[in-house]
Amino acid sequence: MKPLITVALFSLMPLTGHAAPQKLSQDREAILAMAGSFEVEFNFRETVPLAKDYKLKKPYSAKAHELVKVIEDTGEQITLQHLLIVEDFAGPSVIKHWSQVWQFEDPQSLTYQGKKTWLPVTHSEADTQGTWTQLVTQVDDSPRYKAQGTWTHEGNTSIWTSKSSTRPLPRRDYTKRSDYDLLVVVNQHIISPEGWVHLQDNRKLVSRDGQDQFLCIENGLNHYRRIPDDKHKEGFALAEKEWAESKDFWKEVRESWLKIIADAKKPVSYARRVDGIPLMAAMGKLEKAAIEAKEVDPEGISQALQQYLR
Repeated sequence: MKPLITVALFSLMPLTGHAAPQKLSQDREAILAMAGSFEVEFNFRETVPLAKDYKLKKPYSAKAHELVKVIEDTGEQITLQHLLIVEDFAGPSVIKHWSQVWQFEDPQSLTYQGKKTWLPVTHSEADTQGTWTQLVTQVDDSPRYKAQGTWTHEGNTSIWTSKSSTRPLPRRDYTKRSDYDLLVVVNQHIISPEGWVHLQDNRKLVSRDGQDQFLCIENGLNHYRRIPDDKHKEGFALAEKEWAESKDFWKEVRESWLKIIADAKKPVSYARRVDGIPLMAAMGKLEKAAIEAKEVDPEGISQALQQYLR
């Protein structure tokens, strides 16, 4: 049996006596430290039942290799792209995975309301000072969650702790379960000597008929362990090659979503499918055309997204 995963929500006080530029530099250094070549271990374990008669499900674990690239750095906005490397009998293949868009002193976060709908939330200037938002995107660069939080640096440790946020069901559950509707989460990113760790303190929420009920608490512990560049060299080289071919296309898609979110005056919502076609399939078709033509079609991307937005 795997050991119980315990998520400790650190409550470190911000460092005092340091100038703001030094703190910003420390924050940036911690974010950039999450880039590189990694062996990843994902672990999720339901720990505490919160609904009467709820039976805890079996723990979930998986391993993978990921290349995490810094694809944008403007000083106060840093974007990291995850590229998942899958090994099978035919050799490695690459899946464009999630991305992290970090923005300094960004007053806007997102609250997921269910049914592919995210509500923009504006935080006060006082609450925003010194914080970073982290927007995590799905494989098609649509939003998954966006939370505001703060980096703390004490001794040899850098930790980002988010405010509580909501998000859709994870892939490990949404294809198998329909007994809850969203996750309520506090995230932590911890820079470690091995690489970094992503901790998740999750509560699984049923939100139906005007009533909310939590099913259970789930702990997530994801280790990103840095590995030498020559380990799994073929897979990482393939990830670099494929990203070089598609990065301009995904930059346009990502910037389109960032503008949609930033300009939103109402909840951001989109359809799962249009004419039976998922958004990722529509984006994949446009990506292939852009690679073949060696040219990105911004108008085509905009038109495709507008078909899915509600």
